[in-house]
Amino acid sequence: MREFEIILGLVLVATLLQPLARRFDVPLAIAQVFGGILLSALPFVPDAPIDPELTFVLFVPPLLYRAAATSSLRDSRKNARPIFLLAVALVLVTIAAVAAVAHSLAPRIPWAAAFVLAAIVSPSDADVTTQIVRRLGLPARLVTILEGETLLNDTTAFVSYRMAVRAAALGAFSLAWAAGAFVLISVGGLAVGLAIGWVVRKLRVLVTDSVAVSALSLVTPFAAYLLAEQINTSGVLAVVAAGAVASRTPLRTASARTRVRSNVVWDTATFAIGALVFTLIGMQIGRLVPAFLRRDALALGVAVLAVSAAVIVTRLIWVYLAALLPRLASRRLRARDPMPSWRALVILGWAGLRGGDTLVMALAVPLQTATGAPFPARDVVVTVAFGVILITLLAQGFTLRPIIKLFALPRGDALEVEERRARLEAEQAAMKTLDEIGGLGHIPANALSQLRGAINQRTRLDLDDANHAAGHTGLTLEDAIRDAEQQVREASRDAVARLRDEEVIGDEAYRRVISDLDLDEVRNIDEPII
Repeated sequence: MREFEIILGLVLVATLLQPLARRFDVPLAIAQVFGGILLSALPFVPDAPIDPELTFVLFVPPLLYRAAATSSLRDSRKNARPIFLLAVALVLVTIAAVAAVAHSLAPRIPWAAAFVLAAIVSPSDADVTTQIVRRLGLPARLVTILEGETLLNDTTAFVSYRMAVRAAALGAFSLAWAAGAFVLISVGGLAVGLAIGWVVRKLRVLVTDSVAVSALSLVTPFAAYLLAEQINTSGVLAVVAAGAVASRTPLRTASARTRVRSNVVWDTATFAIGALVFTLIGMQIGRLVPAFLRRDALALGVAVLAVSAAVIVTRLIWVYLAALLPRLASRRLRARDPMPSWRALVILGWAGLRGGDTLVMALAVPLQTATGAPFPARDVVVTVAFGVILITLLAQGFTLRPIIKLFALPRGDALEVEERRARLEAEQAAMKTLDEIGGLGHIPANALSQLRGAINQRTRLDLDDANHAAGHTGLTLEDAIRDAEQQVREASRDAVARLRDEEVIGDEAYRRVISDLDLDEVRNIDEPII
């Protein structure tokens, strides 16, 4: 019971830091990290009880699932090459570089433990980065690459981490076995995730209550993760696959009220989990301060700085090479996709902060090997990992925003153009449906005129914000108008969904318009226009 109270207290403190972060214009995640550091210095604040065995299960599935469910499949597919080069290739290159640096600086860290440390610090975290780039209006493609990288680099890092931990625990490593296991684990995880996603979509047809739908949605990532891990495949990939399937759930499967409530539930859950993660990062960093006051503090500090430098420099170099080399090799690619500006590459390379992913893996490092012996150099691995988090948050978290403002990259308007097209398409579909209803003759002309005026007004308001069956004779007039309103909204939603499915617009524009249509329905469900 005490552990539960501590966790609730941490979430409360992290939540109360939001107005403070807004007041001083600091990214919320960074404010929560420093809030955790301050909490760790208070003598009456106990250690946060985090069981390493439960770390993955508690934090990873919901955050990954939400990210996958809200990501744009179309935009990710269009940027598959840079996303792959950052999310897979860069993670593997970083693991190799960091392992070499860690082992050379601290020879008492065996290679297996060095690879565990490297896997822990290899993935970047998007929470802080996207808080900054979205507010400053970076080009949409750059934001898509950053978000796609963060979603998939989790998978690469977690699978690599699992294999490194296994090698350290067993005391043996085989590259051929690791490569084969990587493929089998990945394919198995994808299969489990797609199967869970398919089953949940079938169940959604049967479950109509909005609260039950939200509960089913919350259970889905845990079901995918636990089932995949039970059969020794990638739980991370299973969650991502299940989230991708969920993002394509047909609109008519759930009502507008259900979608609105489900979004609120997920926004609240991910905010609370993210707040807890970054506050725990701060507390863990604060608790590790005494480690730097020991006799070997200098060596430990040097290791933290060297590993941090390896992480940052490797990314900066790789981002440039990943943009240059494919274009040197392909004239067609150069013509279709010219070399990005050096300013965009610098921002992409500098946006490599470490955060929640590193915390989760560091806390999950086992205490013992398979033989019962202490895990090799566990204290050093965990301490250096948290040191890297702190260094990247300080060095990159506080300088990324000034760099973005200094470079002043032109913001693309593709998302706004797509959103405007979706809203206009929704209006045209609504008007067409209203004309068909009016032809039945059961709704007076003045009521139809008011409905058309409301549709026009709603579209105008929506565009301004973006730029800065009634034929049954037994129905009453009020019922007929309610039904007409509902048919109009369904026609609008179908039109927007069709644009998304045909890849005319992306998922972000789709969600914006559908969310507004759902909110409009919920607001007016008891107030028909008459």
